[in-house]
Amino acid sequence: MQDIISLDPALLSIWNRPVPRYTSYPTAPQFQAIDEKRAADRLKAFDATDKPLSLYIHIPFCKTMCLFCGCSVVLNRNPERQAAYLNLLLKEIELAGAYFSKKREVSQLHLGGGTPTSLTVEEFDLLLSALHRQFTFTKDAELSIEIDPRTVFADEGKKLVHLKTLGFNRVSFGVQDLDPRVQEAVKRRQTEEMTVETYHHARALGFDGINIDLIYGLPLQTAESFRKTAEKLTALRPDRIAFFSYAKVPWLKSHQKAIAEADLPSEVEKFQIYVEARATFMKGGYTAIGMDHFALESDSMAKAYCEGNLYRNFQGYSVKKAENLLGLGITSIGFMEGAFLQNVKTIEEYQARIEAGRLPIFRGVELSPSDLLRRQVIQDLMCNFKVDKSAYSFDETFAKERPRLEQLKKEGLAEEDEFEFRASPLGRLFIRIIASVFDEYLHDAGQFSRAI
Repeated sequence: MQDIISLDPALLSIWNRPVPRYTSYPTAPQFQAIDEKRAADRLKAFDATDKPLSLYIHIPFCKTMCLFCGCSVVLNRNPERQAAYLNLLLKEIELAGAYFSKKREVSQLHLGGGTPTSLTVEEFDLLLSALHRQFTFTKDAELSIEIDPRTVFADEGKKLVHLKTLGFNRVSFGVQDLDPRVQEAVKRRQTEEMTVETYHHARALGFDGINIDLIYGLPLQTAESFRKTAEKLTALRPDRIAFFSYAKVPWLKSHQKAIAEADLPSEVEKFQIYVEARATFMKGGYTAIGMDHFALESDSMAKAYCEGNLYRNFQGYSVKKAENLLGLGITSIGFMEGAFLQNVKTIEEYQARIEAGRLPIFRGVELSPSDLLRRQVIQDLMCNFKVDKSAYSFDETFAKERPRLEQLKKEGLAEEDEFEFRASPLGRLFIRIIASVFDEYLHDAGQFSRAI
């Protein structure tokens, strides 16, 4: 670990280039317009199978904007606007469900945002009732939700209790950093007391899994300051820790321009924050999962990693229970029988489509045989850090990539024998760079965030 920290900054600069996060392949810039018939055909193709289904629901509303945010967010303090959106969402659930000849089994449900817990208790009841009318949840279904602790602290945990009653069994708390100076710099004021008390309340309620989300590379962060955050949160023993790099994309998220460049940690400092925190988590009993997740050995994600059953999608790393994913709500992205499908991006467009009785899907990409193969190779690397060469006729299939693969080996990022191509221990920290070699579409990397 010490060797990594003392890495030559010149090499770090070479590797720290813009590359996709590979939550999908092909990545979102390759999405093209898809008409309603083609989208409907994908739903019908899924209906012809007996496969299980995952659901993702996007609740876009936030009361304030965190300056680091890269999510699809709608600023809103008007309860009526949220209620109107929920009514549209309930109609979309009916519209999508009508394409299935029977109630489909759902093995995973995830609510993201925005701030999903901006919904009231009554609105959660309406949403879950609509889902249960259209779908059947398996006995071992994972129902997860992203939670801003500020939204469940003021009512002394009543909303948390209700979520547990509704069947949610995994919660993910956005924390990012416990340092008040960093919080002020990104306009997310969330006291340590608020985070810790909310965590303990969720633990007492008996949720199957509690995740904590952190971000490195935020303004005013240092390796020394973040060490305190990492140690305090490791001591809490959440089941999982997601440790994301700040994705600086001001050309996509203009509010990020409010973060002063001078306040951001240097490239070397940011890498040191990551490496030291990673060591803290691992010494604390966590298994490093992929490039940015950590899980206790008892957690299902750690078990899935050890068994080779890990999966990566737009929510990050996941235990693979169903590849087919139905996205609901604005901007949501699903994957149905070999095609990514994305909903319209504004509430106005969404309303027009739903009120006209039309699916709100407006773009996506239908994967070619080459896309499917490369998607699986990238999944293998991002999830397991290695590729079984015999599964892909590796040397023949990726002959044109060979010079770049050899360069990765020369730089110490990759290793290879007759059976496997794999990331080295150092290369695991730069797995996005390795995965990008297999990306046929990566011509303009400038539209992505940097690897570190």
